[in-house]
Amino acid sequence: MMRLSILFGTALAMLWSLAEAQVIKYQDDDLPLRDKARACWMAFVKLYDAAYYRSEDSGARCVKLDYLRDFERDELVESTEKIFGKLHGDASVQQFAEDLDRVLQAYTPVGPGSSYEYCVGTNGVGEMIRGGRVVVRLDNAEFSERFMNIWVIGEEADGKPRWNFSRCPSTVF
Repeated sequence: MMRLSILFGTALAMLWSLAEAQVIKYQDDDLPLRDKARACWMAFVKLYDAAYYRSEDSGARCVKLDYLRDFERDELVESTEKIFGKLHGDASVQQFAEDLDRVLQAYTPVGPGSSYEYCVGTNGVGEMIRGGRVVVRLDNAEFSERFMNIWVIGEEADGKPRWNFSRCPSTVF
C-alpha cells in the first residue's frame, strides 16, 4: 500500500510539472505554450530546447531556451552577432549596435540545465531573463522584435512559431 501511494504521488508530481510547463507568467499575463522544438547543428549535435509562449489576448510572447550543452560566453556572443548580422544586415548591426552590445554584455556561460528566456511585451519592450531575473531590458521596440527573430521569425495562422534555427530530425521531449 505504501509503495502504491509513493508511486501515485510521483506520477501526480510529474503530471503537475508537465501541466505547469504549459504556461508561463510574464508581466502579469499567462502565456500558453504554442510549440517547442530542439535545435541541432549538423542534424545531430543537440544545442538547446526552445519553447514558444504567446498570450491569447495581449500579444506578449516569450521564447525559452533550455541548454543541452556547455557554451562559453564568447560562443554565445559570436553566434548572436553572426545570426543577427545574417538576418538583418550590416546596416542594422550598426543601427542597433548599442542595444546589441547591451545584450552581449549580459550573457554568462551556460550548460545543461541552464536557461534563458527572451520576452517581448505588449509595449514592444524586450527582456532577457535568466534565473527568474531580468538581466537586460531593451526599450527599443524595433530592436526587440529583430532580436526575437534570432529564434522566431513570425507565426503561422494557428499561432505556432516559424522557427529560425535548424531543428533535430526527430525530436522526442
